[in-house]
Amino acid sequence: MHDHPLLRGIPEDELRIAASSIRSIDFIDGQSLLVEGEIGTECYFIRTGNVQVSSRNLVGNSMLLAELGPGALVGEIGLLQNERRTARVTAIGDVSALCLDRQLFESFAESSPLFHESMLQTVRIRMIHRKLRNATIWSVIPDSELRGLAEVTSVRKVAKGEIIVAAGALADQFYMVSKGRLEACGRRKKTALLEGDFFGEAVLLTDTPSEVTITATEDSELLVMGKSEFLFVLRYYVPIQKQFMEILRIRTPHLISKVKYDFGAPVSEVRNSSLAKAREHWIDVLLWLGGGFIALSLLALFLNNSWLNIVVLIVGGLVGPATFVTYIRDHQLLGFRQSRLSLIFAGSAIFAAPVAWLLERMWLIGIDSSSLDFAQFRLPLYVSLIEESVKLLVGIALVRTKKVQFLMDAVVFGAAAGMGFAAVESMIYGWSHMEEASSVGMLSVLWIRALLSPFGHGAWTAIAAAGFWIGVASKQSKAFGNARAVYKVGSAILLFLIVIGLHTLWDFHFANGWAKVGMMVVIGCIDIILLYVLIRIGRREEIQTFSNMNPYVQEQLRHPDPEDTTTGELHCSGCGTLSPRSSRYCARCGHALRIK
Repeated sequence: MHDHPLLRGIPEDELRIAASSIRSIDFIDGQSLLVEGEIGTECYFIRTGNVQVSSRNLVGNSMLLAELGPGALVGEIGLLQNERRTARVTAIGDVSALCLDRQLFESFAESSPLFHESMLQTVRIRMIHRKLRNATIWSVIPDSELRGLAEVTSVRKVAKGEIIVAAGALADQFYMVSKGRLEACGRRKKTALLEGDFFGEAVLLTDTPSEVTITATEDSELLVMGKSEFLFVLRYYVPIQKQFMEILRIRTPHLISKVKYDFGAPVSEVRNSSLAKAREHWIDVLLWLGGGFIALSLLALFLNNSWLNIVVLIVGGLVGPATFVTYIRDHQLLGFRQSRLSLIFAGSAIFAAPVAWLLERMWLIGIDSSSLDFAQFRLPLYVSLIEESVKLLVGIALVRTKKVQFLMDAVVFGAAAGMGFAAVESMIYGWSHMEEASSVGMLSVLWIRALLSPFGHGAWTAIAAAGFWIGVASKQSKAFGNARAVYKVGSAILLFLIVIGLHTLWDFHFANGWAKVGMMVVIGCIDIILLYVLIRIGRREEIQTFSNMNPYVQEQLRHPDPEDTTTGELHCSGCGTLSPRSSRYCARCGHALRIK
């Protein structure tokens, strides 16, 4: 104790008295000295061995804060600030430590101003360092260098109602929210900023006045970094540079061309290969609905109960569509809640199917009844135009265009709209056959349509919605009118025409039954190929955006926290969408993600 730098200001006699009451405690590999969240009653001087200091970030995953060796003091933050433990300290190998209780620690602080000031400075740096690690926008910075960033980062307390940045003002600081709640008020909307969120990057990167006013809605705490330090970090760490350029693209795309600083050519980065793996929830849906349909079908055949037949009709109509939509959704990396998909599915079933039926009757009423023959191309062409247009329009009406930011959004929403229509159509066909040929005819129709559903309405509307999104995205871009934009608009029109052609050929009645089967096989192959290409392009786009916003970081933890939360998806409080568990920031709106 006499040789420890932190205790050199303690009088000799007090050190001797303290030495007689200090306990020496031994820990084995993996044993916890301190547990995060517990009330602190003691701290430890490490005598021999090393310890790992870790904490859980906003999304519930362990992050390494430091590895400390002999002479280090741990646990002083809880004693000095009278708060619960902010980190977990775990032994790496065998560790021997000296335990100081709260009374002894406080007596040292009272008797030595040097000890007290040293503790305050150490705690300040450690607290800022932990908050910077918790604000995972800096997650790719090595821990030793992040401590240096903590030394040039200041803490600013703001009171409720205080304006931090005013619209139209220039700023020379970057802000991170470490506690409390703020509000960003722009021309059209208000956005809440919570722990882990940040602001000020657009002003610093473009030297343009702020477009929003940032106001504290409750007493809060900010971490503040100067402009020179902020730009140095971006210049030195390419992944962070990509993060902030992606943030500009999401929040203020019109300012991308006004970035004043050349950070050099970006280099390629290694992506998390696990992102390329699609989920397999569709198998669960297929087993539950398919198994239930089989069981109910057998009961319906034996009992021939009218109410049971209705249940079978509903389940049978949902098997194929629900499985198909879930399969497409499983390939989406940045998705929406299931309730939104269910709304589009139900909305298409409730509105699109009846509207298409009415329009077909209104449009075809003037045609001579003798010409209502699907062996002529005109009738299936009319039907395909009506049904595809109605499904697409209903889907667009139920989804705000600004919510559709990725190609995969359009594919998933289109599949949901198409399959809602297909489910109702299957139920109608099944009902008509039940009236004509009992439950056997109904079951036959339902099974055939369940097997063929992936090659019909769902696939067509998904492709058409993707084409619509490509066209809208090109029109909204400033590059509209150049060769690339014209190419995209042409691609969008071509996809819609392909869908109309496929639908027409699917409904067309060939004189030869084998010709009909062959055409259905060809149409099914085209559907699969087009969907595969669109999903592949959409996944690549999502993974690229996600990787830019969430650079892959391998935490070098010797002993991971057994209480880590690592399952499920994360819900963004900013835009209401879902992100993979490996996320730290939402790739749609840039808000920090957190577990509730």
